[in-house]
Amino acid sequence: MNYFKRIANLALPYWKQIVVISLLILVISGLSQAEPIVLKQITDAIVNQGQNYQGTIPKTIVLFLGIYLVVKLLNVLVNRFSWHLATLFTYKLRFSLREQGFEHLLSLSQRYFNEKQSGQLMSQLDRGSTQITQIINNSGMHFLPNLVAAIIGLIIVMNFNFWIGLSIVLVFIPVALFNYWRFRKNEKLEHSENLLYDNQYGHFWETISSAKIIKSFVAEAFELKRLQKFNKKIFTIRKKAERNHNIFVFTDLFLEAWIWVVYAWVVYLTFKGQFSLGTMVLVLSYIYIIREPLWLLNWVFWEAKRAQIGAREFFGILDQKPDIVSPKHPLPFNEISGRITFDHISFAYAKGAAVFDKVSFDITPGQTCALVGKSGAGKTTVADLINRFYDVQKGKILIDGHDIKKIDLKALRRNIGFVTQEPYLFAETIEENLRYGNPKATLAQMKIACQVAHAHEFIKALPKGYKTKIGERGVTLSGGQKQRLSLARVILKNPPILVLDEATSALDSHSEMLIQQALEKITKGRTSIIIAHRLSTIQKADCIIVLGDGGILEMGNHEQLLAKKGLYASLFAIQSGQQELLKEWELE
Repeated sequence: MNYFKRIANLALPYWKQIVVISLLILVISGLSQAEPIVLKQITDAIVNQGQNYQGTIPKTIVLFLGIYLVVKLLNVLVNRFSWHLATLFTYKLRFSLREQGFEHLLSLSQRYFNEKQSGQLMSQLDRGSTQITQIINNSGMHFLPNLVAAIIGLIIVMNFNFWIGLSIVLVFIPVALFNYWRFRKNEKLEHSENLLYDNQYGHFWETISSAKIIKSFVAEAFELKRLQKFNKKIFTIRKKAERNHNIFVFTDLFLEAWIWVVYAWVVYLTFKGQFSLGTMVLVLSYIYIIREPLWLLNWVFWEAKRAQIGAREFFGILDQKPDIVSPKHPLPFNEISGRITFDHISFAYAKGAAVFDKVSFDITPGQTCALVGKSGAGKTTVADLINRFYDVQKGKILIDGHDIKKIDLKALRRNIGFVTQEPYLFAETIEENLRYGNPKATLAQMKIACQVAHAHEFIKALPKGYKTKIGERGVTLSGGQKQRLSLARVILKNPPILVLDEATSALDSHSEMLIQQALEKITKGRTSIIIAHRLSTIQKADCIIVLGDGGILEMGNHEQLLAKKGLYASLFAIQSGQQELLKEWELE
């Protein structure tokens, strides 16, 4: 589908505003056409009655001057009002486009985000929505009213002298061809510039959020040099583009020379007596009105074609299809007991070896199951598969006997509480972060959840308590505080299934103890999957699964696995004895 057709479809919901603005544009065009006619009457009246001047201005001239003033004032007022409506319309459209793009981005599958930089995507989204509205604004508020005025003016000029009108039309052809050629030369340069900006914007996003790492590695000079290289590349592209733009001056010169030749022609015909002085004023005024869109054509055409590149990138995002979608007719999934079954599942990431090959296990409702294994064994993959961030290639994952592919995605995830190894908190207040778990939660409910998660005491000690802003990713909090806040958020969600991805990893002993106490409370009565880093934290689990080599190496509770004297028993002995873990089986 043509990009401009797609842009028109995006603007279609605002057809009422478009109709009103279009009518106002027609009024503006009509008023613009009236000005030269009134000027003609004033000029002819002055010429005809000026010889009989007796100290008072003739009523005819006063009348036409009054009409001219009214027309001028109406033109200004209507023009201002149309600009006001058009500006509000373009802002509404821009915000709507951003919302559509953002909503679509959030609907895309995890695989898509694995291959993209967040800063790059936001750069394309912002630039695309801005440039699409620029296309509409430039064509609607700059070129369109002038074009309507030019067409009417051209008809009037041709009515006085057909050949003068035709000479003005003929100038349009070389100007249009030149502009098309100029855009084709710069299109690749504009696209290359956009790609550079997207990549650099993505890197800047990471740089700002990783300022501590940059400082610790004393890499400020390295990052500055990287920016300088980027600026040099952009400057090279802009220099090439400017060379092409400089040729544009010849279009201006050609257009100006042509128009002045036509002006001279009109003056010549006036001297020959074919035009009255008033008619000359009228024709020259209309030629100026016609000339304006011809000049604007250069600018609007260039801006529209330039914006088309941004629109193409924007629509490229909208055209992406998620590979994980809800079924058209989902199964009911409200009150669940929480039974989880992996039925002969096989899974591999797009560019990697198989993580699982025909793996099966069953977790009964209310049971706590721990997953252990070396790095890359698939522990976090289990959490991702249950949340259906990815789909298995073979086999089924069932919850309460229902294939999760037949369950609405939002309904599925609404019933799962997920705490990641690295807790993600937003640069908002503690209260706003907690509301992610339950938007309708009261402050009293938040305090209860935080007390269960052992977070209330440290929050209470903050100057603004629950109203305290915690910075990007919760940078103002310690690792243990962030993890406890994440647990409180899940408690507010109150899901029947919990998935805890190494919730106590990289914490000090005191924080680990507090979180362990919180976990014992919140896992009670819920189906819970705990991805373990320290085996001492999962001794009370109902079931422990040791993953590795694409499958299950061992399964049982703590006592059963110790009795087997297998891999789990060896790992537990090593950790309990504070010995160095063998690198081959190093746990995350």
